[in-house]
Amino acid sequence: MFQSLMDIRKDTPQEILNSLVEIANKAFDNRAGKVENTSKMPYRLIYRGEDNLFSCLQLGMLALEKQSDFLDYVISWKWIDEENPSENEDILKEIRTPIN
Repeated sequence: MFQSLMDIRKDTPQEILNSLVEIANKAFDNRAGKVENTSKMPYRLIYRGEDNLFSCLQLGMLALEKQSDFLDYVISWKWIDEENPSENEDILKEIRTPIN
């Protein structure tokens, strides 16, 4: 099982939060499939899938990486590989690290 887990700033107004959720939902509904947000917490987004949805999760993350207005509200973004924890990654850190 793979997860893309994002935490949104708690001071985000409800209207903007709704917009961010909509942006993320659209990103994870792409040509490789559809993954639903499984989080029960309003300021956390969790998109999970098995091996057959790996590409969908990857495409969703790539789409969100390009959305600076979305990233401005993200305080944490983790990629979690439950079967191979050595593959876990801090996505937000990677996005913000300049390429030399």
